[in-house]
Amino acid sequence: MNRDEAMAEVERMRAADPGASWMASERGADWVVVRIGLAPTKVTGTATKPAPVVPQGDPHSGVQRAAWFTGGGA
Repeated sequence: MNRDEAMAEVERMRAADPGASWMASERGADWVVVRIGLAPTKVTGTATKPAPVVPQGDPHSGVQRAAWFTGGGA
């Protein structure tokens, strides 16, 4: 496949499968069409979670509260 044929194939694949990303790549003396990824279909949430809430009126020091947040201490 030459470059022009590969680019035409990329356009055909983009029309047939718009949810994926297509590109032409040169391998040696030939050109190939490759699928490089999928478009996200929906939002799945965030990668982080909010920090824990500090108990109000806690008489412990910051170090003791940090130990509590990490699961250490009593």
